[in-house]
Amino acid sequence: MKEMGIAINELHHKAMALADEASYAKRGGELEVAQSKYLEAFEFEKAAAMLLVNEYSQEPTRSVLFRSAACLMLNLPYPTDDHFRQSERMVVLVPSGNPPEEIAEELREAWRELM
Repeated sequence: MKEMGIAINELHHKAMALADEASYAKRGGELEVAQSKYLEAFEFEKAAAMLLVNEYSQEPTRSVLFRSAACLMLNLPYPTDDHFRQSERMVVLVPSGNPPEEIAEELREAWRELM
């Protein structure tokens, strides 16, 4: 489990660094750059989350990663239906665990945005 934890941390940190770059690009009006960075960040965060997909004892880390992946897609400057669908997939995987109420509420809010 220790090696998996290291891998998860590395993936998450890469995702968050890319998300920061994307946010900065978006604020600067570089929307194509932001789009690309958010999509890349999503792939890293999704990979981290999927390592815990069946690790229900790893809450709240598990649900935080899925929520984060879903929200990255909601920040895209040019979201498509496929992007929303990928975000939905991240949101619906969380309740199978036992997310803390605060995270569960954030996921419900993300779900409302997707509808």
